[in-house]
Amino acid sequence: MTAAEIAQKFRARANPPAVLFCYRPPAQRTLDEISKQQIHIAKSDELNDPFECSARVVWDFDLLRRKFIEEYAPKHGLSITEAEKQFDLYSPAWREELPRSTAELIKQSGIICLSAIPDSIRMWSYYAQSHKGVCIGYDTRKRPFFMAMDVKYQNPETPLEAVAALKIDPTEVAAHTTLRKAEEWKFEQEYRIPVNVGNMPRLISVESGAISEIRFGARITHEFKQQVLEAISYLPNRPKLIQMGCDFDRFVLTELVI
Repeated sequence: MTAAEIAQKFRARANPPAVLFCYRPPAQRTLDEISKQQIHIAKSDELNDPFECSARVVWDFDLLRRKFIEEYAPKHGLSITEAEKQFDLYSPAWREELPRSTAELIKQSGIICLSAIPDSIRMWSYYAQSHKGVCIGYDTRKRPFFMAMDVKYQNPETPLEAVAALKIDPTEVAAHTTLRKAEEWKFEQEYRIPVNVGNMPRLISVESGAISEIRFGARITHEFKQQVLEAISYLPNRPKLIQMGCDFDRFVLTELVI
């Protein structure tokens, strides 16, 4: 399968709602993301969940051997016996290299983390420094947000067998690792954009005008709010601004368009 075909497979998986949200703390990086129209790519070992990207992937070498012989021999005009000899010659190296390269690929994976909901008390507490930060809403018609895929909240019962998965759908390995979280996190309603970071910058540009709204935390300081408003002045279009508040009778967050 070509790189273009694999990219199309990922595109077919994308299913974002009209707006996706990113909770951010009161920090200079947040201001840069707004004013420079950028977004941060996280690596799995930086995230707060130690189970991130750790669902196991295994290689069935008996199945790989059959697949190799069935496909390699006809393409290269070899007999089955000759193809078997070729596989057995390289098999010891592959048994070591394939698991290692799979682990390295996962390690190099970056993730843009987003949510379908902007009013989660827990997420404001976890990711926006106890409601002192902001929640940025992105138009998912814009790049790269149209590539966002929903996270599956399902604890893995068995490892993913890579050979069979790659034969059916080469995006399944990524889905099994980067697009999976424990059921306990289901409240986040998370969407993700997997990125192979490699030597890429950790802040990447988003399409102009992608920021559609910005919500100010219920405990945001006057100083940081003014800094955010200054950052917004650099945007091509003024996003919708919403001040979050607290309804202490019902223990829910309120919204006031400003």
